[in-house]
Amino acid sequence: MISVYKKLIPCAVGLLFAFTANAQVVEGTIKDAKTGETLPYVNVGIVGKGIGTVTNVDGKFKLDLKGSTADTLKLSMIGYKSQAFITGSYSSGKVVSLQPDVVNLKEVKVKPKKWKTALLGNQTSSKSGNAGFTSNKLGNEIGTIIKIKKSPTLIKKFYANVATAPRDSVKMRLNFYSVKDGLPDQLLNTQNIFVTLKKDQEQVVIDLEPYNIVAEDKFVVTLEWIENARGQGVHFSASFFKGPIIARETSQAGWEKVGMFGLGFYVLAEY
Repeated sequence: MISVYKKLIPCAVGLLFAFTANAQVVEGTIKDAKTGETLPYVNVGIVGKGIGTVTNVDGKFKLDLKGSTADTLKLSMIGYKSQAFITGSYSSGKVVSLQPDVVNLKEVKVKPKKWKTALLGNQTSSKSGNAGFTSNKLGNEIGTIIKIKKSPTLIKKFYANVATAPRDSVKMRLNFYSVKDGLPDQLLNTQNIFVTLKKDQEQVVIDLEPYNIVAEDKFVVTLEWIENARGQGVHFSASFFKGPIIARETSQAGWEKVGMFGLGFYVLAEY
């Protein structure tokens, strides 16, 4: 078994922070200020560092800032404008509001007789060559770069071949990004796309037609670990010289290129 990365990983919102006495651990609950409902799976983390997490199903989080007072704490989630704050500027009970992010969807006129379909990416189903999550740290994200044949390209389905299935069901989030300087840049999907990987499941197949995801150039597709589970050790098929793997340790951490292995992630595309 090959393990290539040990750390692999609209409406207004109100956020209530509560700090411990030593100001190192921050706890909070993220809610929709308009409806009062809590928001699960919001990315919370220190920008550019491996300190981050994701809110749970009740919209709650806890984050150890490790004595940080001058770093930037960022909150982000699809459908909302990101907010960034200096970690040392908070006091217990502070409420923060996030503004809705209105996204204008790109219109794609599909003409079946003129459009072609193709599978793009790495279709390997190897069990011996594999790579993936070796921890269940919330916000871990791994993926690969996929080149397109022609612009624009409509991404219709996502596939991932599983080499080592989880011990229990695992919930992840599927993300698509544009590429800048060889790393992920802007999200292409405008809605959350959740994926549940079940015990002994050998392949992930996600219908993307409802999401209208369009790529103008090569793009990055990733899976993000967003829920605590007994699924540590999930690996996907991978093949040599098809990499690198694109990864970040947790929410808001910096992106990295890892090794020469390429994950068995691919898409059905129309162009």
